Amino acid sequence: MNPRQELFCFEYAHSLNATDAALQAGYSPDSAYAIGAENLRKPQIQTRITELLDERRAEQQRRFINAADRAIQTLMEVMADSTATPSARVSAATAILDRGGHSVVTKSLVKAEVNVNELTTEQRADRIAFLLDQARARRIGSDTSGDPGTDNDNLACDSS
Repeated sequence: MNPRQELFCFEYAHSLNATDAALQAGYSPDSAYAIGAENLRKPQIQTRITELLDERRAEQQRRFINAADRAIQTLMEVMADSTATPSARVSAATAILDRGGHSVVTKSLVKAEVNVNELTTEQRADRIAFLLDQARARRIGSDTSGDPGTDNDNLACDSS
């Protein structure tokens, strides 16, 4: 294989365009399309392009693995950083678990059907107290004071 063909192989491995590779290798613009197509039919050029593409893929894979290692290290540092916010630390831990194939179950994935008729009176009272506490916490945490004229603290429950 001559030096121009080697350059063609190198350029083709980067652009995957035979005409552009022929132009970059110094072939005439008038014949670049034909030369590119002809070169791609030559077995030694096909073999060399395959070698170059394999090298390129291996290098990309090495870079990806190195980047993934650095990303995981950064996540581990955030997770261990006591000055980071708790949500940042939990997000980092979740990301590490997700990438390791250990999906974290979120509340949105868990659905429980509760039949009120199957609950004892004590369980119903506990459930109502829990729901009232959640409603109060949301109301306190919001910037608005709620709808005017409503008093959510005096919610009545009919247990009949």
